[in-house]
Amino acid sequence: MPTITIPQALIKEKELILIPRRKYDKLLKKQTTKRETRAVKRSASFRVPPKHHKFYEKLDKELTDNIMDYKREKFVGPFSSAKEMRRSLEK
Repeated sequence: MPTITIPQALIKEKELILIPRRKYDKLLKKQTTKRETRAVKRSASFRVPPKHHKFYEKLDKELTDNIMDYKREKFVGPFSSAKEMRRSLEK
């Protein structure tokens, strides 16, 4: 196993932890996604009849979930053709 010597000048805190760059990037991505994502809420000026209230609540929740998926890059597309979309779905 290779040995690395780290100068004391680089260690500013009591402890130093080394992790691979890919894991560090994933960790940063998770932190930014959690901070930036907020629940979608309708404007108070948008009046909804009581009989449609459940529908709009469900719509708000689905929209919030879709925005979170987009920020986490859990989506496919856009596609330039139907063939391209089909290939993606078959994978």
